[in-house]
Amino acid sequence: MNYVKGILKRLLQGVCLAESAVAAFGLIVTTLLIFAQVLNRYWLHFRIMWLGDVALYCFIFLMLVAATIATWREGHVAVDAFRDKALGKKPRGMAIHRASMTVLSIAMLCIVLPLAYDFMLSAIKYPEYGTLARWFNMSWLQITLFIALAFVLVHLLVIAHRDIRDLIRVYRPKTRREKA
Repeated sequence: MNYVKGILKRLLQGVCLAESAVAAFGLIVTTLLIFAQVLNRYWLHFRIMWLGDVALYCFIFLMLVAATIATWREGHVAVDAFRDKALGKKPRGMAIHRASMTVLSIAMLCIVLPLAYDFMLSAIKYPEYGTLARWFNMSWLQITLFIALAFVLVHLLVIAHRDIRDLIRVYRPKTRREKA
């Protein structure tokens, strides 16, 4: 069993590393495209119309990948100020809140995921191309949306496993050895 856990842990670490690499690459490409657009427009006075569209598409892709990273790092997805104020010194309440919010997020994602899947299938069947960048297939953004949501679900399942394990640990009666 520990062997399977080790494989799953390394697989998840590989996924997280790949997501970070894709996000870093997307950020660099988006930054370079916007820099080239500004340079061309204001310094060289030579407008390349499609640069803005391609930069926007890369930015959308970057935001979808960033959503998966934010989920596994548990950052910028939830607003924690109210939770920390109300439950900061109550470990049971905090454990219940974390587990219930994670389960609720999984339930909401399970409602949205089939819609994103249909959206992806439509994009594959009927590809759409950019207005100014006619060679640029915009359908990959719809495909990326489904893939990003699927990775968000995987990360939420890992987080739910941890949160439910912590919830059980909080409610488990302590033994004499743990009390000492």
